[in-house]
This record gives sequence, structure tokens and C-alpha cells, in this order.
Amino acid sequence: MSESPLVSICIPTFNRAGMVGKAIESALSQTYQNIEVIVVDNASTDNIEEFVASFDDSRLKFVKNEENLGLFGNFNRCIDLYNGSFLHILHSDDYIDKDFTEKCVCFFKEHPDVWLTSTSSCIIGDDNIKENQYSDKDIVFKSPEGFRRLLSERCFISCPSVMVRRGLYEEIGKFSLEYPYSSDYYQWLRVSRVFDIGYISDAWVNYRIGKHSESYRLLFSTPLGYMDTLEIYTRLVGELGSEVVDYSSELNLSLRRFIGDCIFAGFIRSDNMDNYQSGIFVGIAQTAWSLIVAYSLKSWVIKIYYLLFIFLIFLGIHFSTIRHIAIKIMGKKADLY
Repeated sequence: MSESPLVSICIPTFNRAGMVGKAIESALSQTYQNIEVIVVDNASTDNIEEFVASFDDSRLKFVKNEENLGLFGNFNRCIDLYNGSFLHILHSDDYIDKDFTEKCVCFFKEHPDVWLTSTSSCIIGDDNIKENQYSDKDIVFKSPEGFRRLLSERCFISCPSVMVRRGLYEEIGKFSLEYPYSSDYYQWLRVSRVFDIGYISDAWVNYRIGKHSESYRLLFSTPLGYMDTLEIYTRLVGELGSEVVDYSSELNLSLRRFIGDCIFAGFIRSDNMDNYQSGIFVGIAQTAWSLIVAYSLKSWVIKIYYLLFIFLIFLGIHFSTIRHIAIKIMGKKADLY
């Protein structure tokens, strides 16, 4: 590896001429100088091309897709276009601290067996800011430890913070287009099962959330995000095959947490989802329950307990009084991602 390998910062965007400027400015302002910044427009109808042209920097390039490829289709377009030794796909509504790239490259140099890194994130809402730091120390997860952690804990990888070494996507494959909400989570699972991944504590991405985002639409406006995740779990169980027992503890923990998320959404969020009734979340939870791996008497007892839990929720979710009580108790968490 050269002393200063080229880093490609790709910014996929769609109709965000009013927001992408912060992402571009942060990329071009990096203390690490050997970069290329590629704005990959997904057939927008706004003035994005004119806006990008207003930046006078030879490191900045603009590519416009002839047709909209979808969110992860545009991520894959970034993979096709980058030229660097490393690739960072930075979301068009987010931005990075000035030393972000420098710290990531240093980490890769110090850990030649690591193929993917993620960092801390500052989550910026409409009226609040929250620091999301997985650890106060850098961590290397040897495979498949990262895979186990991604199952047993909520996903600690912040998508706009991910940087990868050239060759990773060529080896593991691009983002699946089957999961319009959770394809990134599926990709991280695939990577961490066979490759070492790293976490960089003192590098920061500023992650903006709100109604403008695709994440918000698929978590708060429809149950599609939950259905997406269920399909990933189903596929994962099939891909693990006989190895599923080796990962059953982490997988079961993940499934039980997901069941809880579905129940929460059925009570709290479904009223704001047009053309969908709350019962759909009970169905998703029940299907997730069927994937729980029972390999001992204790695990069977826990599995049966969760089935009874889902059944009671099914009864309760159809009584408006119970739902209103649940909304009053849990309503403050309704906007959590």
C-alpha cells in the first residue's frame, strides 16, 4: 500500500440539491488530500447538476444515471465507478468531520486484515442531537465475531460511516436489490461472517434523520422495512444451513428483539400507516417466531413463551382501550429509529 492511497468518496443522491452541499463540502474539506469525490445522481429532476458544477475543485466529479436505479442500485453504481484503494459511500444528507478519512486510512494501515470499518455517529434530528458511540476504544472484530455481534446486538454499523478496502465488494458481491430498506444490514452480515471488520471510535459521521429520509418512510409510513428484515432472517437461516445451531444463541436473541420491535410498531406506529392495519405486524412477528431455533428444553420453553406472548398481543392490539394505554406508555419512543 502506498503512503497516501486514493480514497473514493461517493455521494449517491436523488432530488436533494438543497441538502447535498453539506456532504460535498465535508468531503472536499478532508485533511486527507488524496481523494476523489463522485456525486452519483439517481435521475433527479431538480437542479443537482448545476449545483455540483458550482464547486470549483478538480477532485469532484458528477455522474447522472439515465434512469432511477433505486437506493441500493445507486450504491452499486458507486461501486462500479470508484477508482480508489478504499471506497466510502457517504449519504447525500449526511456529512463527515474533517479528519474522518485520515483516521479511517490510518486504521486500515494499522490493521491490514480488516476489510470494512465503521465509526461513531452524531445523530441529528429536527430538534435534538445525540452521539452514538459503540465504544470509547477502537475494535477489531475477527470473523465471525462481528457477525455474532451484529445478530446479538442492534446493528452498530452506521451505514454512511462505512469505508471498505478495494476487493471486498468484488469478492462478497454488491448490495442485494431484494431488500429496499435493509440491504445494508444484510451486506454487513455477509461481510462480517467471513471478513474481519473494524470500529473506529474517534472518527465521526454526522447522520441526519427525519421525514426526508428513506429510513423514515420505510419505518414509519409502511411495514415494508419490517417485512424486509423478516425476509433477511429467513434467507440467513437458509444460508447458514447446518451451522444455524452454532449461531442459534445470537440468532434467537435477534429474532426475539425483532418480535418486540414488530409489536411496538403494531401498537404505536400502525395508525399512521395508510392502507395497513396493525394486525400485519402480528403476522410478521409470528413468522419471525417460526425461525427461532429450539435446540434444548429451555429453548423450547422460551419459544413457546414467545408464541403465547404474540397471541396475547394479537388479542390486545384489536382493543382500542388497550392500544391507547400502550400508546400513552410508549408514545415517547414512537420516533426512535
